[in-house]
Amino acid sequence: MGSLLLMPLMLVVSFASSPTTKVPYISPYWKFVNGLQLVKCPNIVETMTNVNINRLLGVWFAYATTPLHMSAYRRRCASYNVQNNPNFSSKILYTDYKALTITYSCDLDPETNLHEVKVRVLTRTRTPQDKTILKAIFYLKTIDFPWERLEILKSEAYCFEWYILKYHQRPRPGNYRVPMNSFFEH
Repeated sequence: MGSLLLMPLMLVVSFASSPTTKVPYISPYWKFVNGLQLVKCPNIVETMTNVNINRLLGVWFAYATTPLHMSAYRRRCASYNVQNNPNFSSKILYTDYKALTITYSCDLDPETNLHEVKVRVLTRTRTPQDKTILKAIFYLKTIDFPWERLEILKSEAYCFEWYILKYHQRPRPGNYRVPMNSFFEH
């Protein structure tokens, strides 16, 4: 009986004696020098291969992102033609094609000679479901990326559309062809 009473008392004492401030977790893979810059890119990160570009087309919202060099985010949508763009499919860390895509880049900044990390959590809606965000957090934890370094944009999420121009794949009808300019022929 005495040992049963002693157990809760030990728990209370252990919680009272522990420090109240948490020491932030420092990843062995993401050794940030300043801000989001690294001496070298971590080798733990592998982007997806065989990404189905057609399933990624459409509108996406940047729900969370590493800090950008812009002072304010615009709520306008930008459109990007991803046809024959080698960077498009090579920077996808994770996607379920339906609700979530996580992009990644780690590029050398020639001014600082450090690598700048860019991670973006993209969702199909401006206000995604909790399960979508939990899936993103879970994935970022599997690569040991500190989720708390991302800015959550919420209603400020900017959007963009990925598309492929269809008329480049076949000749356009005669009425829409640009006439040949015989400028150099005289």
